[in-house]
Amino acid sequence: MAMTSPSDPFRIQQGLKYLRLHITNFLSYQSAVLDLADLVALVGPNATGKSNAVAAIKLLREIPIHGLPIAIARRGGFDQLRHRSSGRPYNPALRLDFQFDNEPISYYELKLRGLEGKRYEVKQERGSIFLRGDRYTFINKGGELTYNEKEEGGAVHTNGDRKIPVPVGQSAVSFPATFGIYIVTRILQLMQTVEINPALVGELQEPSSTREFEPDGSNAASMFEELNSETRSELVDELAAIVPGIRRIELRRLADKVTLAFVQEVSQGKRREFLAKQMSDGTLRAFSILLSMLQENRPALLVIEEPEIAIHLGALRTLVDIFRQQSESTQVLITTHSADIVDTIDIDALRVVWTEDGASRIAPVAEHTREPVRQGLITPGQLLRSDSLDPELS
Repeated sequence: MAMTSPSDPFRIQQGLKYLRLHITNFLSYQSAVLDLADLVALVGPNATGKSNAVAAIKLLREIPIHGLPIAIARRGGFDQLRHRSSGRPYNPALRLDFQFDNEPISYYELKLRGLEGKRYEVKQERGSIFLRGDRYTFINKGGELTYNEKEEGGAVHTNGDRKIPVPVGQSAVSFPATFGIYIVTRILQLMQTVEINPALVGELQEPSSTREFEPDGSNAASMFEELNSETRSELVDELAAIVPGIRRIELRRLADKVTLAFVQEVSQGKRREFLAKQMSDGTLRAFSILLSMLQENRPALLVIEEPEIAIHLGALRTLVDIFRQQSESTQVLITTHSADIVDTIDIDALRVVWTEDGASRIAPVAEHTREPVRQGLITPGQLLRSDSLDPELS
């Protein structure tokens, strides 16, 4: 379902679909499964664990970019990641299931183990990938990587034939020594989270050579410059559907900085140009969210936290319509408190997050709750407002 980008020479993104994320003893989660789809919304009260599920995705994505030690440090350190029950810390594990077209289901799994002095080690890391009729497997255990995959000429090595040492405390995907690990590296990097900071979008920005959207929008001007004319027009049209009157967006260079100029119709036939710092937070957030979806190197999974912040209520339905349209090429996961957004999303695409016995849990909406929605007796938003959006209990 996902598109092929210039940075995807092996067409790994083509036909890729993320299926589910298994979260074990990670932050507020003891054991949970987040089922993914083209468009999914995580809903639930504050402090139940929505952001912690997103943190798991962030950690996985950052491992091949920064290395496991830095990725863990950016989450507050290993000791902070561990789920605690009755004061006892447990060892965290994450598993991501994904699939290419009609191939068997692939997965990547990482299990960590605590050591004395708040240190950790990789207890086990493994992957099994099915791609274009071939299977690639690897396992990193005890600092030794064993893998099984085809080499040029069709020779197949079984487990035990090929072994590579892995530095202590590091992940194998930080050192893509085999094609199977390279695939996993790309799978993790093709996930992206965005948490827009309108103040940074509005500031004069340093020109950026990074060809990937920064999660806070701090390189939005440079990313916009990278778009071709057709994609720019698409972005302007989509933003105009959310912010009426937007007619054009242009890059402006001021000394050694860059910013954006928004041309907006303020009265009949009269247009004015506003620099980004003059635009509302809602406009800058909407623009940046759209840009993250339309960037040249598009992610295969885009996670957007609370897209409703600072955006006018009347524009939320349009924003979700755009999410739905873009989800045909990029899977979209949002976290939200907005009943208005929930009302525009299919009841089957909602995932309820709640806390039970001191641990976060995730589940689809219960069948007894879905049925009255399908019959048109009540809307999901009304159920959310009344705290009656019940999860399916296993």
